[in-house]
Amino acid sequence: MSKISASLMCSNPYTLQSDIQMLENTGVDYLHLDIMDGNFVPNLGFGIDFIQSIRQETSLPFDFHLMVENPLKIIPLLALQKKDIVSIHFEASYYLEDVITLLKSYECKLFIALNPQTPVCILDTMHLYIKGINFLTINPGFSGQKILPIAIEKFLYLKNYLKRNNWEHILIEVDGNMSFENAKKFKEMGANIFVAGTSSIFPNKKLSKKELHRFQSLLKGHK
Repeated sequence: MSKISASLMCSNPYTLQSDIQMLENTGVDYLHLDIMDGNFVPNLGFGIDFIQSIRQETSLPFDFHLMVENPLKIIPLLALQKKDIVSIHFEASYYLEDVITLLKSYECKLFIALNPQTPVCILDTMHLYIKGINFLTINPGFSGQKILPIAIEKFLYLKNYLKRNNWEHILIEVDGNMSFENAKKFKEMGANIFVAGTSSIFPNKKLSKKELHRFQSLLKGHK
């Protein structure tokens, strides 16, 4: 079953409370939160106090994308819950085993993020630890980018790689420019979770109930 992770980076801060309520009422599966430190990527994301305030407004699980140089420092501040997803980057830490061990202690779902330039072969070791892959169709750091030409070819290669190794139980989340057209393509290619942002449910930084229903209908296979 296809799931939606609504990207709060693409929302309007002034209407965030009502937006979260609408997302929950319409059956969105996750709230996607980009955590950025200005070093691993040249942008800043949600602060810890802000994240904690969002927790108080919803029962939806969080889908964290950690774009930080020191995940060991950030992870304990997130108040992780079992149903949460946490995507980490292979390139983010020299102490990746320590990061994995720490996340296992929270019993949340560990995903590995694949940048457009990250080789798929890192899964040769990472498949032992992960529940899923956060497949980035754009370079990380900023919303509103267009999908990179390499994305579809690499996704097909990834799917074949998982099949060859009998790792098809690993979920694939697609993150970046998930327009209606692109979401349809990636659903047909076998993606499981779709990060929905400015190119679909948050046009002009405003959550659209109409577009949200349209996105849900598309993922259910309706026109």
